[in-house]
Amino acid sequence: MAIVPVTQSFLAGEKVTASKLTAATKTPLDFLMNPPRCGVYTATGIPCPSGTSTLITFDTESWDTDSMHSNASDISRVTINTTGQYLVTFYGRFPSNATGYRQLNFRKNSNGNAAGGSTMSTIHLAAVNGAQTFVTRTFELNCLAGEYFELFALQNSGASLTLDSGQRVTGMEFRWLGN
Repeated sequence: MAIVPVTQSFLAGEKVTASKLTAATKTPLDFLMNPPRCGVYTATGIPCPSGTSTLITFDTESWDTDSMHSNASDISRVTINTTGQYLVTFYGRFPSNATGYRQLNFRKNSNGNAAGGSTMSTIHLAAVNGAQTFVTRTFELNCLAGEYFELFALQNSGASLTLDSGQRVTGMEFRWLGN
């Protein structure tokens, strides 16, 4: 868990020591230059049956500076370890199919259940005829340490579709912005 540095002040006439100067400048700058952030994606396609919410698992990390994701356990989750405001992006790309809609549901503390926890954001788009349907959303979210987030896909084409895989194709990203 990253620790957000506490700002330091100096009193008039106080002798500036190396340790206090480091605490006042270097430590906060180091934190801000590499804040808590995590990017995960699926490197293999995820089959999505028609009319059924499907939990998306993430088997690959683009980066993870705060141990927010594990490829060994709970691979569908990104868990917040440092409280704060985060810039969150989630996205998924469905193959071409002209029927129905494509949806991504971003949930907090859902324990792998599409009806569990709380919906934080849902985006629902009509299918694109002759092209892939790319569903994405970016927003800021206040997060507490210990909360975790999962992503569910839903489509109603009448047939199973496989979500496309790859970095910045189907995944989630979190970046700490501040308190």
